[in-house]
Amino acid sequence: MLETQTDSPASLACGGKIYQFTGTDILPAHATPVVITDQKGRQKWTISIPPGIKSPLSPSQYAELCSQCDEISRRLSHNKTQAFGYYRRDQNFIDVADAEDIGLLPRSASVQQATPDDGHNKVCETSLTFVMQSEDAGLGKTLMALWMSYGLAQKEGRSFFIDDTDWAYGKYSTYFKPPPKPSCRPPMPSQKVPCPLQARHLIVSSASAPWIFGDSFREHFEDSRRSGVQRQKPIFDLLRSGYEALFELADEDAAYFTKRTGELDDIVRQKGGIEIGVHVRRGDLHPLEFQYRESYIPLDRYAEAARTHLQGSPLRSNSHPKLSDPVADYSKIILASDDPDIYFASELKGSEKAQLHISLASKSVLDAVAASQEGNGWRSPVDENIGWEGGFFKDMFWSLGAPPKTPAAGSPLPSKRQPTVPGTAAAAPSTFHRFQPSKEALQLREFIGRAYLLDLAVLGQTDKVICGISSVSCRLLAVMLGWDRAILNKGWQNIDGNWHWRDVIHSSSEFS
Repeated sequence: MLETQTDSPASLACGGKIYQFTGTDILPAHATPVVITDQKGRQKWTISIPPGIKSPLSPSQYAELCSQCDEISRRLSHNKTQAFGYYRRDQNFIDVADAEDIGLLPRSASVQQATPDDGHNKVCETSLTFVMQSEDAGLGKTLMALWMSYGLAQKEGRSFFIDDTDWAYGKYSTYFKPPPKPSCRPPMPSQKVPCPLQARHLIVSSASAPWIFGDSFREHFEDSRRSGVQRQKPIFDLLRSGYEALFELADEDAAYFTKRTGELDDIVRQKGGIEIGVHVRRGDLHPLEFQYRESYIPLDRYAEAARTHLQGSPLRSNSHPKLSDPVADYSKIILASDDPDIYFASELKGSEKAQLHISLASKSVLDAVAASQEGNGWRSPVDENIGWEGGFFKDMFWSLGAPPKTPAAGSPLPSKRQPTVPGTAAAAPSTFHRFQPSKEALQLREFIGRAYLLDLAVLGQTDKVICGISSVSCRLLAVMLGWDRAILNKGWQNIDGNWHWRDVIHSSSEFS
């Protein structure tokens, strides 16, 4: 045990053990929960995030921090069974700001200074900061957690902030208009912690979602007086509030969205038809339905579901009285997919692409373009064309614009270069590239992100949506339609098994 002279003993929790220290001046240089002894000799715990440490932490660091907090909380309660409840308060936890005020933790170096453009001097009483950072390559889970975090912040009266410092997709402002701005300033980074929920200043990311939006969250917010999907309405409403406040596309994409939806209205709704949105997810996500778990839902199932909607849909009330033809004559399938080849599938022939602003091309399309340009004196070997083949694959996403991979150990060397010792920094660039991409890689990611969001936006304003619930995008689309349209009026249809809508943002796409 290391000892220094101080009035505030402390111990460090790490790796399943609690290491005793005496003195807050020897706290480690990394974020960790610590056990401290207050003036009355009682053991309490808090979280030490040293001033100057890189913020935000990595997803794995946030997950590890919450696991350690669980461990310390159990130890200080002597493994006693505590009352189950989302808002159960841990009486042994001391908020970071309080621990600093009474000298149990070193105070932050300085009070955050007001910036010239904020005009506010007061730090928020309570806050929730959502970190746009995930080790998951897709955008869906991040959007789900973002909207839920906003809804929870509003429910609890917390000021809401967004941190996009290390977001793999770049800047929030590339995709969305600025979020509503609080009338106070965010706290110091050392005071923002991922858990417990009772912390004055909470920081939430996809990595800490299991602790904030886990089983106790669902138990608390589900409506126990109802059954089936109706139990989910309070949770749905939290997501909906996040969607309404935050899903405003940035200027260029917003202008295109308005133009595109106007075009679709002219050719469909103004003639008495309905828009049936169809979302087809391929790539590395497979259905929940057992017989298709190793493949994909057949496209004719989407087409059949669309036909069923058309047969049961009356003429829209704003249609012209002179039109007496069936709704099907004027209705359209509005199609979006991560697999470019889906748009040419015979099963969905005649459908309209959700948006034409940003398109991902397959290798076959790129090869055809290359072949057509050969006569103009330009030649590109088709073997060098790399398309968005088969849908969204996380490994393909992370490899966009990445530096060449380090050869496997024992591979022939391309020159007289000395062999690389396994496990050294040679493997680091690929991991670094995920959250610190090159300019070229970031541009590619931005195109993918913007295309995805435009697809969602257009499908979200259709009259009906058909999709597979294994995809987070499918569940997001229900939120975008709204409770009445999606659930009560059955405008949202899952064709992947018999599951109904349910939020799942903290686990794999499994439903219980």
